Amino acid sequence: MTRSILITGGSRGLGRACALHLAQTEKAHLILLGRDEAALAATAETVRRAGGTAETHGVDVTDRARLAAIARTLGPVDGLVAAAAISGMTAVDGDSDAFFDEVLATDLTGSWNTVRAFLPRMGSGGRIVLVSSVLGRFGVPGYGAYCAAKHGVHGLAKALALELIGRGIVVNAVAPGWVDTDMAQTGIRQIAAATGQTEAQARAQAEAAVPVKRFFQPEEIAHGIAWLLNPANTMQVGQCLNLDGGVVQA
Repeated sequence: MTRSILITGGSRGLGRACALHLAQTEKAHLILLGRDEAALAATAETVRRAGGTAETHGVDVTDRARLAAIARTLGPVDGLVAAAAISGMTAVDGDSDAFFDEVLATDLTGSWNTVRAFLPRMGSGGRIVLVSSVLGRFGVPGYGAYCAAKHGVHGLAKALALELIGRGIVVNAVAPGWVDTDMAQTGIRQIAAATGQTEAQARAQAEAAVPVKRFFQPEEIAHGIAWLLNPANTMQVGQCLNLDGGVVQA
């Protein structure tokens, strides 16, 4: 039976990688949500070439009314990946209040909005994966908003897991480390600028802090997310799967 899996942030990065992985491995039907409709269409075409099917919906995950309207058009949803996110520095001494609010609205409240909107389409056997980060495990100077949002995603996953397990819906989170995405490249540029390093030096320093000494490809993270979406996963409930090369060992 073909599963329908909804992915926010489906136009690029981890969302796109998850869509392609699920198309290749189980010929899934992917419901792709994101703000960049042209990029969503490109992902959908790649999904179809990989053997899956796809539909796209342009939406910002902060727009509850639009999410609810999309949900009303859908049939059953078997899996949900909340991957939409933004990041950036929000130094406490800087003029960062507006961006702080935007990060929390997208990364944390956006995950809540997504689950709220599409939960009525999901029955017993459903799987929900919220995408967090290693920055949801510890703090990093200058990244107060992103750390707060991703810590919040962990808490949200734990609470939803206990709330929904009685309906047969399994909720978990993943915490990727450094992944070669546009977001990571932006982060390296910001760190370089803030520390007076070159981008190459900033990246080398970041890689040195990872026990396996490298960044990861989005496709590698997709494997972990796919496991949590798999109906065979019946034991991990309210957990956060670390996908960071050994940075966090708990």
